[in-house]
Amino acid sequence: MAVVPTAWGGCGIVWKNHVDEGMGSGAGFARRPIGVLCRICTPGLSEGKLRECLMKQHPGCSEVLPTAGIFHPDIVPDWFGELVRFLQSYYSAGLRHQTLPEYADHWAAWRSRLDWSQVTPFQREVLEAVGPIPCSRTLTYGQIAAKIGKPNAARAVGAAVGANPWPVLVPCHRVMGAAGKLTGFSAPGGVGAKKRMLELEGGTIF
Repeated sequence: MAVVPTAWGGCGIVWKNHVDEGMGSGAGFARRPIGVLCRICTPGLSEGKLRECLMKQHPGCSEVLPTAGIFHPDIVPDWFGELVRFLQSYYSAGLRHQTLPEYADHWAAWRSRLDWSQVTPFQREVLEAVGPIPCSRTLTYGQIAAKIGKPNAARAVGAAVGANPWPVLVPCHRVMGAAGKLTGFSAPGGVGAKKRMLELEGGTIF
């Protein structure tokens, strides 16, 4: 795991690594870690509480610390720097005007890097429907339920969205209650954080 700074505070990242054996083992060949992203913990906790929370959710994980603010590329996954830039840009409003095609391409790149083994098939179906929602857009739980072909499953969709391990990247904060009502948010800060994130994006708040 690692804690990275953002404009809103520390953000936690947890991943699982394996080594890319295809890179070779001879001199001059770096064996880069290939990882799947297990969890993002959004800002809102003190760094001590954040670390405690991550360790409770993922017992036995070890923390990777930066040197002079830089995470060494040999001990973090190849996508780590990209994720850090995304999170830091998000919390500084750098993604406010991201368009639908850009966000769809972004989601397509990230969906294969997520550790889907920790969610149920139904949760995956829901989160894959949530993933492509771009900045400044929102959908309701009912609309997500209809999108996955289960129009009567709005409550179950709500539970699946609430269990999202990758907030921001899978933008569960862009899913609203009936008629656009601002409802619960399981990430640090609760509904207040959800409202603040939507305001950051320039989206409509009902």
